[in-house]
Amino acid sequence: MQTKKITSVSNPKIRQALDLREKRNKHHLEFLTEGPHLIEMAVASGCVIGDVFASSSFLVKNEGQKLLRDLSKTTEDIFEVPDHLLNKLGDTKTPQGIIAVVSYQPLSLENLPLQNKSLLVVIDGVQDPGNLGTIIRTSDASAADAVLILPGTCDTFMPKVIRSTAGSIFNIPVIHTTLDELLGWVHQKNIKLFVASVEAERSVYETDLKVPLALIFGNEAHGVSKQLRESADMFLKIPILGKAESLNVSVSAAICLYEAVRQRNLN
Repeated sequence: MQTKKITSVSNPKIRQALDLREKRNKHHLEFLTEGPHLIEMAVASGCVIGDVFASSSFLVKNEGQKLLRDLSKTTEDIFEVPDHLLNKLGDTKTPQGIIAVVSYQPLSLENLPLQNKSLLVVIDGVQDPGNLGTIIRTSDASAADAVLILPGTCDTFMPKVIRSTAGSIFNIPVIHTTLDELLGWVHQKNIKLFVASVEAERSVYETDLKVPLALIFGNEAHGVSKQLRESADMFLKIPILGKAESLNVSVSAAICLYEAVRQRNLN
């Protein structure tokens, strides 16, 4: 296994990697993925692996040598960098020794495969990367068809979101769309729009979630946008039995998704 050495932050490859966090082509997404586990999941999902940067200390480990052998089958651009340089590329307090540029062609609504009883998650303006990543992870775990991202939501491919998905970003389609495109598409597919709202009168436990539906979760402070609320087929609430005013949006998504799973798996 041959690696190329980079020792300077001014190297064009390093500069390109640093720029990825700010400059991404929405039609062909590239982003940095940090750590052996996430990179292995990216490879297993069929994502294209670009430049790989591994620290000198990671390369001497058995884990590092094995992963680099596997990566050498998919890319020739493997670079050995000093630990301090990898730390500049990384986004974690405890660097994991390896970072890769991951690239893939996203799906569109038109070519999204759907189950017979579609289950989709729509994100409208969620701002916290941890919340967004956790919702993507839960959507994957509950076997939702896709996560649909509307404008105003935080950057799906920033490092904290990627980490918060725990690899689920590579398992479930994540599609960026506009509100007009979404509304036209769900109407064509006969998919109901259900909005999670603390102001709703109907409980999620009293609602039929077996129909083809898209569960909509809005901004942490302001909820779902006015236009989307006006287009909704149903508003759902999660009963608050204690003194808390509301639930975290990622917790709300988990409860709603798994209530849909429960209903769909009843005998």
